[in-house]
Amino acid sequence: MAGLALVCGLASTALHLRQGYRKYKETRGLRQAIAFARAGDVGSASVSARQVLQLNPSNVGACMFLADLAERCHSPAAVEWRQRVAELEPTLPNQLALAASVLRFRPPYALADHVLHDVRLVAGEVPAYHVLCAELSLKLNRVAEAISHFEQAERLEPSNSLHRFNLAVLRSQSTNPETQTNGRGALQQLANNPNLRSLALRWLVTDALRHDDLDKAERYSNELLPDSRANWDDQLQHLAILQRSRSGMFSNFLASTTARAMTNLTCIYATCEWMGAHELADDALKWLRGLKEPMQKAQPIPLARANLYLAKNDWRAMEEFLGGQKWDELEFLRLALLAQSAWGLGHHIQAESLWRAALRSAGSRLSSLCLLVGLANDWHRDANEILWQIALRFPREEWAVRELEKHYLDIGDTRALQRMYATQVASNNRTNLLVRNNFAATSMLLKVNLARAHQTANDLYKERPEDIVIASTYAYSLHLRGQTVEALAILRRFDSKLFQVPAVALYYGVIMAEAGEPLAAQPYLRCAEQVRLLPEEKELLANAKRAP
Repeated sequence: MAGLALVCGLASTALHLRQGYRKYKETRGLRQAIAFARAGDVGSASVSARQVLQLNPSNVGACMFLADLAERCHSPAAVEWRQRVAELEPTLPNQLALAASVLRFRPPYALADHVLHDVRLVAGEVPAYHVLCAELSLKLNRVAEAISHFEQAERLEPSNSLHRFNLAVLRSQSTNPETQTNGRGALQQLANNPNLRSLALRWLVTDALRHDDLDKAERYSNELLPDSRANWDDQLQHLAILQRSRSGMFSNFLASTTARAMTNLTCIYATCEWMGAHELADDALKWLRGLKEPMQKAQPIPLARANLYLAKNDWRAMEEFLGGQKWDELEFLRLALLAQSAWGLGHHIQAESLWRAALRSAGSRLSSLCLLVGLANDWHRDANEILWQIALRFPREEWAVRELEKHYLDIGDTRALQRMYATQVASNNRTNLLVRNNFAATSMLLKVNLARAHQTANDLYKERPEDIVIASTYAYSLHLRGQTVEALAILRRFDSKLFQVPAVALYYGVIMAEAGEPLAAQPYLRCAEQVRLLPEEKELLANAKRAP
């Protein structure tokens, strides 16, 4: 027994030593990542942090570091890292950081809306929560809501003049002249506050440009640039003002801007993007060719160069440049750009093959798939396959489903809609009521999967008998099964005003007409004509109108 105890003790000691050594390696790896980042070596910083995660995938510090690094590089991958942090440590600060990252990188912001809704009960007295709610409201063009949230933030934190600044910005954009003047005056006062000077001046520049006052915009911009808090976007904004005003200072300022950017990959990329968008793509390409060889090969410089060819529609040059390269994590982008160059050259079979290779290369990385959706939309390509991948692999990304739904509704593809709803129901039998109702309705319209559709309609009606949309689907289910009298009895329990909703009016009118009440059905059938209907619904409507 003593020998066994000794062996167990030695094993335990060895385990603790291994755990301690692993912890040491994690800590050392994270320190190295931080040191690389401080030295500006983003690539090595990322590699070191990922090595930490190979040792321990649940290392919150490494995930948080990679999120910070992605945000610093303006990469949408930040959202995935913030999600991982919030899952490992679901604290309020981590949830709010996730919402902030989504608002920055991932329209249409469904995830941010979801996160902020989930924390509303515990975050109601937290100023940062109201600031993020205001940002979301602004992105959704709900200005009154945004003002209300900023007012809440100012009430909770009156010493923070940033909330007063945000209110001043919104008021400066008001359609009311007096409110607009007051907001602009508040911004001018806040420009005297050292902590808010850069923010206030930046918005005064924006306000002047919105009113096409280039002289005032240039004056405010000249005040902003020497500020220690001015950023590279301010530099590029000043370039835009000089170009727009045809200033003689433009060429010299462009030269000084490119000279200042030479040692910073992020600034080089941003400058190239600006030049490509302002008819200076040839100048930018010439500038890039003057960079040192190692810098020319370091991302995002190859991407910047490809984007410049894209801005020029120079498909042959882009194809020659991209051929034979490998872009590691950005390989999906290289393949997508090659596909676009093949499309531009009229090589459609090759383009489709490259586009599919880009999808495969993106794999299951949400940020990569989202970028491909954006490219597909920009290039007027079909994004449905990518949206399907997102919808299936990332159920929380409800925006992808909504995009698919809108597309299929627009083209009247009931079969595709039914397949989409069926997939959602199959992946989660307790998915939201609307999806389950839509699955039942489209299945009955197509006369497919009827047993499951009728059961779903029945289950939904038991859950929500007071919901008229669900009741109309259940009534149609009863009607299809020969129980038309019972179907009418269910619908007639509701106030007649509720049948002014065209989608509900259609089924009420159809059932009435089939029950031998064609004249009484006519007002509801006319109401149904006010909206776009699916082909099968149009057929139902036409048959009901012809009923004797």
